[in-house]
Amino acid sequence: MTQLDEKKLAQIRREFDYFDKDGSGQLDKSEFRQLFAILAPDSKRKEADEGFAAIDEDSSGSIEFDEFVGWWQSNWMVY
Repeated sequence: MTQLDEKKLAQIRREFDYFDKDGSGQLDKSEFRQLFAILAPDSKRKEADEGFAAIDEDSSGSIEFDEFVGWWQSNWMVY
């Protein structure tokens, strides 16, 4: 993975914050499902839940920003 510059990191932060509806600084499963439904509209709820579990590296029950950055950079960023 390449190092992100400040502009790209700020873009990812905006995306994260948009879906962090309760402003907790983390995405819960419901918030992630909303994001996933936009990114993969033909996906099933089970696929979103499996993605959530894979991204939640520390199994905390929520996705922290650093976990989200790694996933976003690996799957959705175009360089």
